[in-house]
Amino acid sequence: MTEVSLKEIAEVLVTIRNKLVRIIAIIVAGWVVSFTFIADAIITAVEEIKPEGAKLIYKAPLEGLILKLKLSLFIGFALAIPYIIYLIYRTLKERTALTISIRKSNLLLYVTTSIFLFSMGIAYGYKIMLPIFLEFLYKSAESQGVLSYYSLSEYVTFVVLMLCVFGLIFQMPLIMYITIKNRIATLETFKYYRRHFYVAFFTFAAIVTPPDIFTQLMVGVPMVIFYELSLIIIGLIT
Repeated sequence: MTEVSLKEIAEVLVTIRNKLVRIIAIIVAGWVVSFTFIADAIITAVEEIKPEGAKLIYKAPLEGLILKLKLSLFIGFALAIPYIIYLIYRTLKERTALTISIRKSNLLLYVTTSIFLFSMGIAYGYKIMLPIFLEFLYKSAESQGVLSYYSLSEYVTFVVLMLCVFGLIFQMPLIMYITIKNRIATLETFKYYRRHFYVAFFTFAAIVTPPDIFTQLMVGVPMVIFYELSLIIIGLIT
């Protein structure tokens, strides 16, 4: 059995502590900056896609402040995710037979592409999908003779989470490319199981949208299109 000295244990603990301090520092910095400069702008932008006639209300005196704190903390965690992923990747590569290898020259390209695709997903959700989705929910409530008064916190949280979902969906081409590039799966595998992915896409769309075929298509069809475009593009560049 290999003996571990107290010095080695102390070095490991110091390394872990330093990494945790960096993660916490990123989260706190993102929290402070977003609370001061970003949170209000996000809340205002989300309010702008509210259906005409729907009302936003406070259910508690501190609801607006707590919403800003939660939204800012979420942004702080989001900013720390790339560093956390990097730490996990480096640890797995050093301690396991991880086959994924990303050159530093490609890292900037991957990050830029990821940000671009995430932004496209948010733009699609904000400009096209969510206005139609929210209008459908409003009209549905109106047809039942119900007034639409939304809690500010619940409404903003719902919209932000949906936008994040669309942003993650649009990451699919990059994820497929990295998977194929590192020989975890092949292009033929993705082609063979395309029907299974289609079922998964529309099942997901049915879960996150109301029981209306149009809004389900608004979520499912872009996923299918992105899947097929990814296959074509990856087939050309690999």
